[in-house]
Amino acid sequence: MDGVKQQIRARQFEALENKHQFEVKKLKREMKSDIDKLSSHSRESVTRIKKDYDKHLLTEKTQLEVKLIGVRRKNDNILENENKRFEQMIGDLKSDHKSMMVELQISQDNEVQKRQTEHTEYLENEQQKFDTAKAHLEA
Repeated sequence: MDGVKQQIRARQFEALENKHQFEVKKLKREMKSDIDKLSSHSRESVTRIKKDYDKHLLTEKTQLEVKLIGVRRKNDNILENENKRFEQMIGDLKSDHKSMMVELQISQDNEVQKRQTEHTEYLENEQQKFDTAKAHLEA
């Protein structure tokens, strides 16, 4: 009986071993299926996040470009206004300078004429004194 019991036990052990291997294979398949599902879900999440990020990045880039264009237009307007103001200031300075030069020229011409008149009067006075002195000496 010992041999029969050993055979029965060996078959039971073999049956248990086969059952155990089957359960291990079943668990491996289930785990692999779960891992594949998680992996697929993770890839989908990463893809979705990447699309959202790209969309957000494009939106931000567009908004920044719009703002940059606005700033450039504003700066162009400011620059244009400042150039006009600068040209106006230069024109005013040139006209002021021209007026001052004309005024200075008139002033100098008047001074020269005054000096010439004084010089002519002085020469006439001296000529009269000379003529008077000469007449005294001749007399």
